Parts: sequence; structure tokens; C-alpha cells
Amino acid sequence: MKTSETRQNLPGTDQTVVVKITTLADVLKERGALPEPELLKTFQQVLDDLELAHSQAMLHRDISPSRIVLDGETWKLAEYGVAKVGTVKYMSPERCQGKPMDARSDTYSLGIVLFEAATGRVPFDAEMKFQIMEAQVSSPAPSPRAIKSTLSAELDRLILRALSKNPSGRFQTAGEFRRALEGVGRSVGVSGASARPAERPAHDAGGKLPSEPRRVKPAAILIPLAVIVVAAAAYFLLKGGIGGPKVPAVLGMSQAEAEQALRGAGFGVDIENADDTLAAGHVTSQVPAAGEKASGSRVVVLKVSSGMVAVPSLGGLTLAEARARLAELALTAVKVDSQYSDSYDAGVVVSLATKTGTKLVPHSSIGLTVSAGRATCPQCGTRRGAGARFCTNCGYKF
Repeated sequence: MKTSETRQNLPGTDQTVVVKITTLADVLKERGALPEPELLKTFQQVLDDLELAHSQAMLHRDISPSRIVLDGETWKLAEYGVAKVGTVKYMSPERCQGKPMDARSDTYSLGIVLFEAATGRVPFDAEMKFQIMEAQVSSPAPSPRAIKSTLSAELDRLILRALSKNPSGRFQTAGEFRRALEGVGRSVGVSGASARPAERPAHDAGGKLPSEPRRVKPAAILIPLAVIVVAAAAYFLLKGGIGGPKVPAVLGMSQAEAEQALRGAGFGVDIENADDTLAAGHVTSQVPAAGEKASGSRVVVLKVSSGMVAVPSLGGLTLAEARARLAELALTAVKVDSQYSDSYDAGVVVSLATKTGTKLVPHSSIGLTVSAGRATCPQCGTRRGAGARFCTNCGYKF
């Protein structure tokens, strides 16, 4: 496998050494898109690392394949908070617009990397940087399965959610993102990633790792005892101590697997059907959420996917907005016609070829009719001829 090289100064000397580092960029350049099982394990490890960093109030700000490195047998993110200017192909919409960033900006960028590792290409690319930035802000990401048909529907849906233009539509935390990947792994029969890294060394204000190890203080001898106490407390809580047992994570599982896991942990189960892009019979949501404590009834409400989605109302949306709305439901917009309209501005959706509310399987195509501009002259009322730019009666410019 090819590796990248970096030069580092030896502490206390003027000498430098060449350090070889394997990055995800190296792997993708050499191998192209990764198999789904490997993909899931790799990104669970990366999200482990990102979740820990976010818990320490650190944003990465420049996630890309070249910043994801192999540390032993574990993939991690490198160079937290170093970059002042992000890599355009992986920048979040809010960063492209100069808006404030939070953890969801990092999860969007990692979603772009996941898309690339799954398909072999980034979702948005162009010759000019401003064109890529415009696409990051307004163009919906294409379905990964449309590029690589062997990807599971569950992973396709997960990636599109990660790339929501609106931060509220994405995974809100790295932990939520990781748990969703684990759910996909269970649904497609892939075992989980290796154990989470125990601790990331503290970063300085610039996001870099300290160059020298910390000195151990005398008080540090109390740490082993503290660890024992904390471990005992955690065990007690997990076994149903103070406040009762916590709800297991069952998102993405089949209904049968989820019921078995919950009932085995002592919880009751209520099932509700829900339209969703997830494969039919799999859990799309749970209340209470994983890790929370159940109410006195100790019943967990599960919504189970029907494997179908309802066609939304798109009238009055621009074509770009309509495409984005359909992409959220794993549907594809096909512009099949245009017509003049006095009710809708040019470029706005007038009607759909499929009735609103119709249930379709994910990745179905929806035909759209888009307004081509006014149908009659606003000055004299003369009907506009096909392709006419001027009124034939009064000369009004459409």
C-alpha cells in the first residue's frame, strides 16, 4: 500500500526524520471505492475518534481523506483545528456561506468522505471552486446507489441523511452517526468495529497534540482507585441500579431482532408502522432513545419501516428545492415537461406526474412539470405562443 510522507524534527536537535503515514486518501487512490463491510468498520472507528474530540469541545474543521490516518490498526482523524481554510470538496454548506460552524459541520464533511469511499467519487465537483461551493449549498447529493448499485439501501439512506443541506436534518452528533452505521452493519450482517479508543491526548489551542508527555503528579497514584470506583458504578447502573436499566440501541435492526434485544433486557415493546426509506421490517426510530431510561411502564415504542415513501407536495418549489426534497426521501426527480403558467414563476414546479401521497419504493423516479413563464400577456391578455419572447399583440417582453 502506498503511503504519504511527512518530515518531523527530532526533539532537542536540528535533525529531521521522514515519517511514513498511511492515509485514507492513499487507500482510495490505490483501490478506489471500498467494499461495504470494510467501509462500515473504517468509518465507525473514525467516528469514535471524532465523537471523543467533540466531547472535548474540539472541531476538526477540515475533514478529508488525507486527514484520516491509520494508527496501528485503527483509523483516526489527524490535525484537529489546524486548517483555517477548509477543502472545498468537503466543506459544509454553512461554511461555504460563512456561517457559524458546529459539530454538524464536521459530520457533513465526514459524510462527503463516506460518499467518496463508498462510490469512488465525491458528490460535488467542478473546475472552479465557487461552482463546488454553490453545489454544496444548493444542489442535492446524488444517490450513492445510482453510482454503485451494490451498496445497500440502508447505507444509501444514511449517506444522504449525513449530507442534508440543513444541519437539523443531519446526524446531530458523531455518536448518533456512528450508531446509525452500526445499525446498517447489523442489517446487512457486518460485525461491529474494534473497540473505541480509550482517550485522545488533550490538544492545545491550535488543535495540535503536545510534543512532550505530561509529567506524572504524585496525585496520579489515586487514578487506579478512581478507575475501579467508576467502573463499579457504571456496572451497577447498567445492571439496573439507580434510575433503572438503560434502553438498548435497536435502530436499523429487523423487528424480530429489536424485540428480542428489548425483551431480553426486560422491556416491553409497542410497534408502530412508518413510511421510510429503510428496508421494510427494520426499525427507524425508538422511544425512549438508546441509552435513556424507560418510564415506569418500561415499554419502548418502535417505528418499523414499511419500505415505502409517500410522494410529497412539491407545487410552488423551485426545481432545485424539489430535487432536494425528493432526495431526502430517496426519490429522483425527472423533469419531463414544461408549460406556461400565470400562477407560477418560471423555474417553479407546477405539477407532478405522480399524485401526491402515492406510496413508492425508494429510488423511484418522479416526473415534474416546471413553469416556463407567463401564459398570457399581463398588459393585453393575449395568449403566449410557443417559444414566444414577445407578445404578438402589444410587444410586451415575457
